Amino acid sequence: METNGLDFALIVFEHTEGAEQAYSRAPRSVAGVAWADQIAFVEHHRRNRIIVRGTFAGHYVDADDEQEFIGKKAAEGVVAGGAVGLLFGPAGLAVGLVGGGLAGGVAQERHSPHLRSAFFDEVRREVPEGSSAVIMMAAPDHVDAMASALEGRGGRLVRHHLSADEAKALAEAVAGDPTAAPPPGA
Repeated sequence: METNGLDFALIVFEHTEGAEQAYSRAPRSVAGVAWADQIAFVEHHRRNRIIVRGTFAGHYVDADDEQEFIGKKAAEGVVAGGAVGLLFGPAGLAVGLVGGGLAGGVAQERHSPHLRSAFFDEVRREVPEGSSAVIMMAAPDHVDAMASALEGRGGRLVRHHLSADEAKALAEAVAGDPTAAPPPGA
């Protein structure tokens, strides 16, 4: 992806489903500029959880902070819950295994690191918790088309003109993320 003369833009909506709802009602091209295949959706949930899905900087991203819900703490919870449950017979064992695993999984999720990179750090800065956004890094005319298509749908435009180094850093952060892949059909 060419990184000269790019803008990073977000149209931020008040609710976690606001971005997708606005996108579903918008034209896919404006003034002959197709923009809809260059965007990703961001949802910023409680406890700083970020979900990003869509095409950004030429890569398809499907990232969720809760990917690590099952881990070491969940396994430890299952063992501890099972041990306590043994005291109450077979029914207690079942409840102990499930309850311990669930408690351990929640502890794992709350203490696991959030997705970190220049890309995710920028998203966290711009999209408040409980909100969503349509995001794009593209040439200014494509960003103009997106902004025009989503105008009047309740969003707030945040736009940054990127230097070549800033654009390269964001593109590399996305390309280096394990959840990123070439967009479907590429």
